[in-house]
Amino acid sequence: MYSPGNPIAVVYDDHLLFAESFSAVLERLKLFKSVHIFVDNEHAYLQFLVKHFDEPIYLFLDYYLPEKNALTLINETRRINKKAKIIVVSSISTPTIISHILTYNPNGFLSKSSGVDIVIECVRSIGQDKPYICPQIKAIMDAKLSLADEIPFTARELEMLHYFAQGLSIIETANKTHLSKHTVVAHRRKMMTKARVNSITELLAYARSKELL
Repeated sequence: MYSPGNPIAVVYDDHLLFAESFSAVLERLKLFKSVHIFVDNEHAYLQFLVKHFDEPIYLFLDYYLPEKNALTLINETRRINKKAKIIVVSSISTPTIISHILTYNPNGFLSKSSGVDIVIECVRSIGQDKPYICPQIKAIMDAKLSLADEIPFTARELEMLHYFAQGLSIIETANKTHLSKHTVVAHRRKMMTKARVNSITELLAYARSKELL
């Protein structure tokens, strides 16, 4: 049974039917003070975060959103709300993408095929400050990635890649990441060296070939 001290739950997904169904499950569990839905509306979500910046929030976040993935929201969420817990909820079955997501250090990782018992186990584990990965995702990760499939970029570099893929300039990326333009340039140069490419176009093509975008 929830109490006034319980966290707020947020479901962020671009599929309204899933978001409403999953939020109904969370409400029935009575583990949260309230449950809120955002269907691919980043501006409204960030406004909500600012309003509740000092309250514990559990964000249940889908990976795929139209035109992008939602991982950049992890950094924005943590920047605005230091008490936020991030749980990725996805139907992903590709080890490379799962490894990519894990570089962002989510507090939890759930498959959309998980049952209610797994959701409860995840929430309770995170409540005890223990990260949680559901059995389905663990099973996928048990298939070791070959050296060629390992991801050479840091979490910060992966974040920048997504901004570059959206067509943002060096200055715009610097503003988004709260870094100087010189630091962004240095990161981009390092990424190109790691990928053994000579242009931003080739870098983005490399990232897409590794399913990082």
